[in-house]
Amino acid sequence: MGFLSLRWQALIALSLILLLVNGALALMAYHQSLAQFELQQSGVRANQVRQLLGLLENNYEEMTRLVSVVRTLGQNAPADTPGGRDFGARLARGLESEGALLGLEWDIRLVLWINPAGVPVLIWPADAQVPDAALFAGLRGADEGVARLFMCRPECLQFLAAPILWEGETGGILVLGRSLADALLAFNALTGAEVAVFTGAATDSADMSTAVRYPAMTHPSRTEPIIHAIAADLVAAPSGVAGGGQPVLGELGGHWFEVFRVDALAPGISALLVNDVTAERQAIQAATRISILLGLGGLILSGSLLFWVAQSSVGRLQRIAVALPLLADNRYRELRARLPPVGGRLAPKDELDQLSETAQALTDRMELLQRDREEAEARLVWLADHDPLTRLFNRRRFNDDFSRVLDAALRFGHRGALLFLDLDQFKDVNDLSGHQVGDLMLQRVGDQLGKLAHPSDILARLGGDEFALVLPECNADTALEYAERIQAAVRSIIVREHVRVHRVTASIGIALFPDQGQDAHELLANADLAMFQAKEKGRGRWHLFSADDRAREQADARVTWRDKIAEGLREDRFELHFQPIVDIASGIVQHWEALLRMRDPRGELVYPDRFIPIAEKTGQIRAIDHWVLAHAVTLLGRDPRLRLAINLSGSAMDDDSLLPDIERLLTGHRVTPTRLTFEVTETAAVGSIARATELMQGIRQLGCRFALDDFGTGYASYAYLRKLPVDDVKIDGAFVRDLATNREDRIFVKAITDMAHGMGKRVIAEYVENAEIYAVLSELGVDCAQGYYLGRPAPHAESVELPRPLAVA
Repeated sequence: MGFLSLRWQALIALSLILLLVNGALALMAYHQSLAQFELQQSGVRANQVRQLLGLLENNYEEMTRLVSVVRTLGQNAPADTPGGRDFGARLARGLESEGALLGLEWDIRLVLWINPAGVPVLIWPADAQVPDAALFAGLRGADEGVARLFMCRPECLQFLAAPILWEGETGGILVLGRSLADALLAFNALTGAEVAVFTGAATDSADMSTAVRYPAMTHPSRTEPIIHAIAADLVAAPSGVAGGGQPVLGELGGHWFEVFRVDALAPGISALLVNDVTAERQAIQAATRISILLGLGGLILSGSLLFWVAQSSVGRLQRIAVALPLLADNRYRELRARLPPVGGRLAPKDELDQLSETAQALTDRMELLQRDREEAEARLVWLADHDPLTRLFNRRRFNDDFSRVLDAALRFGHRGALLFLDLDQFKDVNDLSGHQVGDLMLQRVGDQLGKLAHPSDILARLGGDEFALVLPECNADTALEYAERIQAAVRSIIVREHVRVHRVTASIGIALFPDQGQDAHELLANADLAMFQAKEKGRGRWHLFSADDRAREQADARVTWRDKIAEGLREDRFELHFQPIVDIASGIVQHWEALLRMRDPRGELVYPDRFIPIAEKTGQIRAIDHWVLAHAVTLLGRDPRLRLAINLSGSAMDDDSLLPDIERLLTGHRVTPTRLTFEVTETAAVGSIARATELMQGIRQLGCRFALDDFGTGYASYAYLRKLPVDDVKIDGAFVRDLATNREDRIFVKAITDMAHGMGKRVIAEYVENAEIYAVLSELGVDCAQGYYLGRPAPHAESVELPRPLAVA
């Protein structure tokens, strides 16, 4: 295909788009104007129908009043005149003298008196045509009240018939007929619309005049041509509801007319209303023409402007396109010379200026890329060996260098020492002041250690708050001297954060090589054991590894239990046992506490005091918390009668995944949240009061309950009970075990119970071992009890029939 400049492509495309948009807008404006016109006319039509029917109704009301006037014409005649007291004779004389006034003032065309026998005996004027049988049929109801009738035979008259009384007796029926002409002329003067009343139905005849008759019409010379030219189909349509039928719109003689049909006048009688809408139609056409002209003008203007802009822009784009290939040949100076200049014109910067600037920036970047790449590679090499926070060696570099030092020591018979440092209570710094302050503390420690180390020494941060220092040429005394110097340097570090002042100490484990190990792994393990031995002595101590240390045995036990716990989780050897919590007043089981147990490989039961402390130290306690939660909710999903309480560890206070996991499990198993209670010990809750409060509030918002376990064991129990959002308070068993014989325990339990009840909390007593304790708890007002007297922990709570009453022995 041939080449077509971008400027022409843009001009053609934009012209087509604008043409379509302007055409669509003009069409939308036209249709919107028509819709507004139709909305306006629908209101006009409805109003005209109401006005026409209102004028007809007004005629009937005036005729009702005229009946009384006409009747008095007969009463006012003297009684001694011929005819005497005969009403017909008197009415005839009254009409002869006053009847002309009825025709002139009220357009009354007919007065008819029908005697009590139903015979029409008087008609006025005398030459009036006697109504046909249809009129009499329509007026049959006049004996009981006023009757109305509208007929066009041939003239359109409104008839009103009313019974009259003459000297206390029925005087027959008086009928008035009034012409429709005045009402139609009044309607025309009021609305400006023409009216044509017609009777009959359309036939197949081509000449509508043979089938339809127009007995009443305003301005016939103007109205009749409009109807024949525009509304022939509307006249021929079947009768509809009042004001019904769709209006027709047409043009005649340069004028626009809207004709619609009204079918509510009388059976077989309809009307056509004709409105001149020429002004409205001309306004719509004028608005449409203006919209089209404006669109075409905008199209020409925008096309001209686009062509002028494109003429300059495409030229600059061509210069950029020619210059960019020079980038691949590294001809940066030539490329800059060929790029179009940025700025210097009256117009503001545009995308082509940005493109030119980008090309120049890319050129500069490409020149610097090689140097940046070399610097980045050097940085990566450095990061592979160093800790970015403290800028010390990392564990990988430490292991490599330490292995080389050990090889040289073994080869040449040299001695050295490994010092393993762990900062004491460093976690408190992060928890209280945040990781940013903790990082600053680690940097300060690294700086102090760097000042003490010689260039031949190996100093590294192994991870977290652990550091290691290798002294290649060193004996035990020198190593101990270094440990003392390190302790003093670390103690001198002070980090301030607002009102807090943080100081740290370090526990140091020392292992000598090659006497206490001949490879890096063994020496690190021995130094780690020595470090734990130092921590056992207290903060800021050091310990020199000895083969006789019991620390190895303890560590081995810790590692062994860590493996057992991991194996138990992996092989699903944990299980839940259930102990009932009983309502003291009724003896009914309120819910069950789920207690964790583990099976060893031989199937023997292992109680939590054996493995929970190890799990808390190794961090496995979180996995255990989630295991207990998942299995408890699963049991609740199986048995809708079951209610459970499960224990949370202190680690749960910092477990951000716990709350979403609870919500997911409850939803997945369709468990009502109120059936699940969470228990946490007072020590764990108070130890992290802010996090505990946040967790409790979150769990309670889900609908679950929360219980404070082992209450009264320490801290300021009374003060914290007010702050913690718990539902239940479980009194520690130490205050319940001797309740039957110990007066002080009774006073304490009573105080806790009254205080908890005052706060709207339920009280549960643990370690209920006999009937005497159970009875005392009932006297003290404790709500629930738990202990061996009421039931020992047992597996398979879902198989127990619930609820079951438990009576006091």
